[in-house]
Amino acid sequence: MSLTILNHKSFKVDKALSEKLTNAFNLICNEESLDKCSINLKLVNNEEITELNKIYRNKNKPTNVLSFTNEDISKSRTNELGDIAISFEFVEQESKEQNKKFNDHVIHMFIHGIYHILGFDHENDSMADAMEEKEILLLEKLQIKNPYK
Repeated sequence: MSLTILNHKSFKVDKALSEKLTNAFNLICNEESLDKCSINLKLVNNEEITELNKIYRNKNKPTNVLSFTNEDISKSRTNELGDIAISFEFVEQESKEQNKKFNDHVIHMFIHGIYHILGFDHENDSMADAMEEKEILLLEKLQIKNPYK
């Protein structure tokens, strides 16, 4: 299992956050029985995430996290699940508004993004409930409070 983290020039992931993200990735891989897989995470600003959101979701606004599932023919050889983009600016603002710790919120968005890559969604209540339940259990194991309360 491997996680590649790409920093934005205006934001550097410190060692503590990097370790927590790696622990979260390893935990989710164990929980979901994923073996020898990898994922790429890029921290971006609001401008970059808006551009991605516009191109891939036809929405001209920033968001906290976007997930891109690897549908390339190389997946069977590389075991690369996909890519995740998290806007550190958006997550920082949400953290303040929702009275959450920044690192905890980044980790939650990362886990949320992975579950999207694994096929979970929140398009209806039952799918949202299943996804949130998985997220809450993982976050609890990482000593992070339930973000939905």
